Amino acid sequence: MNMKKVSWDTWIQLLGMLSVLAGLVFVGLEMRQSQQIALAAQQQARTEIFTGIVNSVNESSEVSLYQILVKARDNEPLTASEKKITENYALQTIWVFENDFIQYQAGLIDEDVWLAKLFSVRTLSSLCHFRDAAEYLLQFTSAVLTDLVDVVPKSNCEE
Repeated sequence: MNMKKVSWDTWIQLLGMLSVLAGLVFVGLEMRQSQQIALAAQQQARTEIFTGIVNSVNESSEVSLYQILVKARDNEPLTASEKKITENYALQTIWVFENDFIQYQAGLIDEDVWLAKLFSVRTLSSLCHFRDAAEYLLQFTSAVLTDLVDVVPKSNCEE
């Protein structure tokens, strides 16, 4: 058996390469953690927006937003005040959804959250009381986003 001695220089180079590798692993873990923090912060911001919307309706109306949404879902007649609230809610929801779409494309919203948001805005836009406001605002968004929402045709709603 013929054994060769490894020089100190070789050991130092090996140690240096292992240190660089460990540093890269650490940086990768830090980037992953930063991504998770960014995702959580975005979800927190969306939650605050919708909490603000619900609170503003509840403070300015005799009925809750939930009660108005149920009436809209069941296509029951709305008072003038409730109609104004549904229009404002639709506009705010579309604006938030447009922002969510941009964040989703940038990788800041995970797939499950995005699919839930898409289902939500499609459901909202399919309700006759929300249709006009949704159609109006969607004309100012990208064609891709408008196609994703696919607002219910006017013929499906009674005037």
